[in-house]
Amino acid sequence: MLAAVRNVEVEGLGLWEEVLREEGYPYRYFDAYKDEVPDSDDGYTHLVILGGPQSVNDAEKHRYIRKEMNLVEKFISKNKPVLGVCLGAQIIARVLGSKVYKGAREIGWAKIELTRPALVDYLFAFFPKSVRVFHFHEETFDLPSKSIRLASSKLVPNQAFRYNKNVYAIQFHIEVTPTMINHWKEYYRDYLSQIGQLELPSFVPDGSYFPLSWELFRRFIQLPQKEA
Repeated sequence: MLAAVRNVEVEGLGLWEEVLREEGYPYRYFDAYKDEVPDSDDGYTHLVILGGPQSVNDAEKHRYIRKEMNLVEKFISKNKPVLGVCLGAQIIARVLGSKVYKGAREIGWAKIELTRPALVDYLFAFFPKSVRVFHFHEETFDLPSKSIRLASSKLVPNQAFRYNKNVYAIQFHIEVTPTMINHWKEYYRDYLSQIGQLELPSFVPDGSYFPLSWELFRRFIQLPQKEA
């Protein structure tokens, strides 16, 4: 069973739920913001930590972030696959000893460029060299030691990385659906107003977006679970 940890109600698995249903792969949501974080990795093969407006630097304010970090550590220690998206990526980076800090704000659709190592990476090898994805963040992180950078953007050099063979951190959002973005427009309305952005850009990916998202996640759930 896959464990998916939400940090806010409007940021779920999105397109990836379709993959899980098609593959018949069992999964369960845990709502961290309701203090629903597993104490153990027992019974779970894969872990996905999703996005949210919180900062990993606010672990004292949001105690559940520390619980998520502990859970990531347990999965990594047993060589179980882990995938972090946005805040989830920052949590993984912090667990691996990197700093997380304010960076260039990216909101909306923009291209990422794959690195040379990504061209032979299992999750990213089928991606085009450049692809348009959705961004919604203002924090970034240093590349953790012994990890491999997989993607960059003009403003943020560390858009994705892999640690070992089965731990992936993705700063951008490739799981979003049109419905999700519409929900985000309403949910984050006050924040967008505060930063002077009237609204989120519309859902306008190119034709490759959906199959890229589905195939990336299909490959993730195919990663073997191998306990240390």
